Amino acid sequence: MVCPFCNRPSNLEDRIFYENNELGWFAFLSAPPHTSGHTILAAFGRAGKCPQGFDPQTLHGFGTALCDVVKVILECYSPHIKDVLFASLHGDVKHFHLHLLPLWPEEEKRWREVTGYRDSHLMEFIGSLEKKQNFLVLECAAMEGKSEERQRLESTTELSGEIQALRRITGYPPLS
Repeated sequence: MVCPFCNRPSNLEDRIFYENNELGWFAFLSAPPHTSGHTILAAFGRAGKCPQGFDPQTLHGFGTALCDVVKVILECYSPHIKDVLFASLHGDVKHFHLHLLPLWPEEEKRWREVTGYRDSHLMEFIGSLEKKQNFLVLECAAMEGKSEERQRLESTTELSGEIQALRRITGYPPLS
């Protein structure tokens, strides 16, 4: 399988809003997102190798890149978000990356009401966002015959306003 992060397709390039060559990290909006502002922070491949593990070379600059990107997310979506959660959700893309999920109070409140989890259990919340999105992808494919790649392209277009706002904050070149 070709790594979608090392061999960046154009729809990924269009979603990037942070790139730091010195630190070796880049960030982009997920498409389709699990929630508004869902960002992926990924390590650059080095020396022609796809970074797949927890090692000093892969993790170099991680702390600074994480702080940079969370600061941008908070600036872009505040005061509407409560915090930013981060996790590794899938194991199907081996390239080292993390998901950063803005915590929207109304979305969390509704989830807590429905599930009965009044305190904590935020990993279940992240899992529920992932399951909801996975279901929507499958439902769209079944009802409209759209491939995941087609949905990703359409999501990229729908996210262009958010991508532009994030790029303005980071100084990353605007979408053309």
